Amino acid sequence: MSGKIYRKYPEFPHHPGKSRLPIWLVSLTTHTIFRLLFRVRVAGLERVPKSGSVLVLAKHQRLMDIPLGLTHVILATRKDVWCVMKDTLGGVGGFLLKCGGIPLDRKNPEKSRASLVMARGLLHGGQLMCLFPEQTYYPGKMGRGKLPGFRFICGKPEQPIAVVPLGFEYRRRRFRRTELLLRVGEAVQFTAESDPAQFLYDRMQEIGELSGGLAYPFERPQPGGRESAD
Repeated sequence: MSGKIYRKYPEFPHHPGKSRLPIWLVSLTTHTIFRLLFRVRVAGLERVPKSGSVLVLAKHQRLMDIPLGLTHVILATRKDVWCVMKDTLGGVGGFLLKCGGIPLDRKNPEKSRASLVMARGLLHGGQLMCLFPEQTYYPGKMGRGKLPGFRFICGKPEQPIAVVPLGFEYRRRRFRRTELLLRVGEAVQFTAESDPAQFLYDRMQEIGELSGGLAYPFERPQPGGRESAD
């Protein structure tokens, strides 16, 4: 896979590819307009590997997680960044897709196979992929991490994938900007021998702790097990 990031990917013809301008506009908006609403603090940024295959598993508190996390954590460390997101968030003209968004149809996952194949190909090709394993918002609590997408994207990698948990904690402050604490956890290697269900369970617990000590109220799966939808 070519080392050039900002381009169309002919091996994935359903996707418009990445462009510099949309990413620059998201960064500009985050650092100007969103700065009036949020006071952002980041801890552990150095834990994101600067090269190689990296999967960031992020807490999903609200819609603003994507631009705030993208600008203050992901793009602050590297540029070969992609994010699996709900297909309805593509935006006018596929704006967010051109920022590196990969659309996922949660209601009809079979329609998203091409997107999941793309996500796996880019990740295994040495780029950084971001995934919200809860797949929807769970403000102030932990939702169950959805195993199928995680398992498909990770697959059976030939080389270890560094999996990094990312916590979001929003703190409302009266008459002041909302404080957002972004905490990056330690990278853990996912290998072909890793058990996807147990691996994801452990990372979900870490994400909860990084998001202000949220409990992950689900039973640990058995080796080779499958988690239920909820």
